[in-house]
Amino acid sequence: MSKEFYKKGAEAELKQIIFEGQNALSKKRIKKSYRDSKLDEDIRKKRTRSEVKLLQSSSQAVNVPKIIKVDEKNAEIIMEFIGGVPLKEVLAKKTELCSLAGKKIRALHDLGIIHGDLTTSNILFVDKKNLDKEMLARLEKKGELFFIDFGLGSFSNRLEDKAVDLVVFKKTFNATHSGIKDGWKKVFEGYSPSEELIERMGEIEKRARYH
Repeated sequence: MSKEFYKKGAEAELKQIIFEGQNALSKKRIKKSYRDSKLDEDIRKKRTRSEVKLLQSSSQAVNVPKIIKVDEKNAEIIMEFIGGVPLKEVLAKKTELCSLAGKKIRALHDLGIIHGDLTTSNILFVDKKNLDKEMLARLEKKGELFFIDFGLGSFSNRLEDKAVDLVVFKKTFNATHSGIKDGWKKVFEGYSPSEELIERMGEIEKRARYH
């Protein structure tokens, strides 16, 4: 019997549940006792609403979990449970996914969506084996990668914000996947950045080095 998924972070509690007869994931933002209770409720409600909008908009270009129910008062999102594995765990054996990850990040940025926490732990790989027709159709249309955890995301078309998103991903990617030959190069080729974006990333990386 497989172990149910559970994770508690600084901002939210993630729990695998059964909702209306189907496997689902509950994401509930944690109350902060150090904040005024009314302010805390407003912040959690606002962030929940924002994440829902980001997920709904992102679904136009990439695979994301479908939203089943939203409870803003309790700062809870119930979404479909994606039975995939973190890209982090399979990338060394499936290096072709580097390019696909870059391509899909570009698709998000082209929609004016900044993920805010791009890592290969926040991208899931779903194998095409033993899937129902509906899920298989989603993978055929948008690829085998699912993007999750838009809690730090935002809407922006600013070059600076897209560059920061990529610089953050580059840093975590190279730290995690240093053993993959030309790994980041493949991601970048998949993204196909403009010269302007490359220059801005270079400026951001220089600033980071001198601070």
